[in-house]
Amino acid sequence: MISSSQTYKADIIIGDKSPEELRLLTNILCQQGYRVRQALDGEMLSIACKTRKPDLIIVDLQLPYIKGADIGEQLRSDPITESIPLFFITSLDDSISKNKAFDYDAIDCLRKPYNVNELVSKVKLYTSYREKIKNLEGKVKQLEQQLELSELLPSKDSRLSLGILKSAIEAVHNGIVIVDATTPDYPIIYVNRGFELMTGYSAGEVIGKNCRFLQRKEIDQPGIRELRQAVADKSPCCVTLRNFRKDGSLFWNEISLSPILNNAGEVIYYIGVQTDISDRQRSQEELERSRASIKKMNQELHRLTNLDGLTGIANQRCFDETLETEWQRCSRERLPLALILLDIDFFKPFNDTYGHLRGDDCLKTVASALNRCVQRGTDLAARCGGEEFAVILPNTTADEALKVAGEIQEELKNLKITHESSRVSDRVTMSIGIATEIPQPGLSAKDLRNSADQALYLAKEQGRDRIVIYQSLINNS
Repeated sequence: MISSSQTYKADIIIGDKSPEELRLLTNILCQQGYRVRQALDGEMLSIACKTRKPDLIIVDLQLPYIKGADIGEQLRSDPITESIPLFFITSLDDSISKNKAFDYDAIDCLRKPYNVNELVSKVKLYTSYREKIKNLEGKVKQLEQQLELSELLPSKDSRLSLGILKSAIEAVHNGIVIVDATTPDYPIIYVNRGFELMTGYSAGEVIGKNCRFLQRKEIDQPGIRELRQAVADKSPCCVTLRNFRKDGSLFWNEISLSPILNNAGEVIYYIGVQTDISDRQRSQEELERSRASIKKMNQELHRLTNLDGLTGIANQRCFDETLETEWQRCSRERLPLALILLDIDFFKPFNDTYGHLRGDDCLKTVASALNRCVQRGTDLAARCGGEEFAVILPNTTADEALKVAGEIQEELKNLKITHESSRVSDRVTMSIGIATEIPQPGLSAKDLRNSADQALYLAKEQGRDRIVIYQSLINNS
């Protein structure tokens, strides 16, 4: 394993009761540059997390925990581990185990024996996204602190004598501008040294001019309209404008404008305090860009956690969530919901004959065929693990689902994928089970899944390479 003095891509804890599985997976990930810590049971895993919080936990669903409690439930209920990404592996080949994994908000779940390349690519993807998000979050925090500091203004003593006050005005870094409100076009009658340093213009160059020369061609700004309205209302205001220095460079000018009244209540002067907030504005813009990047990356991570890493179609997690959502929707709208489960016939012999690379190519080809046959925006094609696929068809009758299944069979037939180890054909075929139901009180999406499972089982029992439709749950209750 990587020593503490070496750099590593991410810190990963692996929990598995099998020492052989631990050694295998540890060697694989260490070769990829990850720091790996091992745990043979849940108690060891918990101690490892408390010692140093990992970036990722890869854990077997059957890992024993204290007093035999469920490992996923324990990890998610512990404040130390509740937010750490979980990657489950399991030797069980059933949908209940996978559903349980995703109930704990797992980012993925792989069945043993897993494809090493697929596992490594998933780990690389998730850890790299987590690292980028952590870096951006740190940058956002830093920018927020910079913005807070930049907004701190020094206090002023209102009891200063006139002479001292004039000296203070000349000494401040803010630009101070006084304009004559009794003369047309509000000419400048005074600017301090801060204004000269900020803009590059000397007092002699600007006295008698209207301040609009700082705007150049940028005359259609929201702040200008707000400033004009304040002058019309004889009220104070604070606006931010894009202004230009004498050398043509842009700066962001925060202007605090206040009217000065005579004894008759008439406005005779306006005093403007100008602050160059370009650094703050850049920090704000960078903060917004960073937040947008985090949002985009989180959206991308969410998308990737709902896609099967090998085939590119929806994965088990996305399938489970979509099935439940569509069941609830069809229940409210009293619409039929169809579910098609498909299994590649004799896929293990296919892998044994042609190798796992050809097997992966076969899975990707079949997934693409499913996507071509599922064309409505509400439909979903998914890979549910191994060689099993599923299609969710909302607002679809049994006859319509049968037609889609037939199109899938025909599409697969046209692909002519050679399978010399199959017992039913010299080409790759699929067994298909269909269940359709209008959701009723007392039934659930799980019942629909079980019905489709039974139909798939019958298709295999009757000789494979065929479609079987399960009869209505109500009719069989």
